[in-house]
Amino acid sequence: MKPTILIFIKGLGIGGAERLISDGAEFWDRDRFDYRVAYVLPWKNQVVPDLDAFGVSVRCIGTDNGMRPSVVPRLRRLIRDWDVDLVHAHLPTTGVLARLFARVPVVYTEHNMESSYRAPTRQLNRWTYSRNAAVTAVSEAVAESLEGFPGPPVRVVENGVSARLRPPEAAAARDELGISSSDPLVCHVGNIRPHKGHSNLIAAAAILKDRIPNLTIVSIGGEKHAGDLARIQAEAAHAGVADVLRFLGRKTGTEARAFMEAANVYVNPADFEGLPVSILEAMALGRAVVATNVGGVPSVITHETGVLVPPKDPRALADATADLLTDSERAGALGKSAKALAEGSYGLDRMVGRLEAIYTEVLA
Repeated sequence: MKPTILIFIKGLGIGGAERLISDGAEFWDRDRFDYRVAYVLPWKNQVVPDLDAFGVSVRCIGTDNGMRPSVVPRLRRLIRDWDVDLVHAHLPTTGVLARLFARVPVVYTEHNMESSYRAPTRQLNRWTYSRNAAVTAVSEAVAESLEGFPGPPVRVVENGVSARLRPPEAAAARDELGISSSDPLVCHVGNIRPHKGHSNLIAAAAILKDRIPNLTIVSIGGEKHAGDLARIQAEAAHAGVADVLRFLGRKTGTEARAFMEAANVYVNPADFEGLPVSILEAMALGRAVVATNVGGVPSVITHETGVLVPPKDPRALADATADLLTDSERAGALGKSAKALAEGSYGLDRMVGRLEAIYTEVLA
């Protein structure tokens, strides 16, 4: 009988960790493992249809009010009803719940720098950490941020991607924006969260506006709280860049990748990162990347695959972006190297295979 693996995460919205689950399902070895998925926040369900398409059983155990004490008995009941053998928990909230209440081995994956969480979250994560059967981190930098945690050693299993070029969809993305194939386009993908660098991007857009004719910048990402998108749009309008910088809100992974492919340059302006899936996707699509030198980003963005700039430095972000927009030969060379690295070392099949080897080890 196949062991049952429960993938457990707080939400299944459009985010990096969530898309690693929905996209990774294509590569799960379902001859060896019976995969199931559970999440807590019912309004974060945008990738559930992707899992449904693969025939994966998905269950929401939260309420319309979010995380409540009732989640605990629901998690226990689900583990019993599904006869779960191992829980793979992503991110601290569900990691803590699984360690305390799952009563089966827990594999935990950390996607972010430990310092990026609020103090109560960090304390609970550390307090329960020793109950993990195994721990993975998405980059060396993330693993180093967990040094000193009492428990199993951290293994680095880098994020993977499976992005494919779709020229018609990229052309349609430019049509949606009302720009021609020759107009310069910069793309950013990141949900509207603290430390994701949206204000940094707005300030950089104000500099680029006067330097690059006919420039369009798009930022794709959903709200954490109602009103976040309107707030960022108002900030852009106040900075005088509403005609250059467009915030498109939440898009599906396929839609976001179309804008990435359509762009000349991809940017990541964040203050904190683990190893962003969006950067790896942009690389796999052959885009030149300008990114802040934070977290695990320097492990993939080097002088051969893109340009690193200091965090919270919009002038540096704007200068590097302008340089690539005006030097298509260099941008093309960086994109070509980035694509080769992503395809050779950061495939989703490779990531899933390494995780499944850990499941096998833990279950043994």
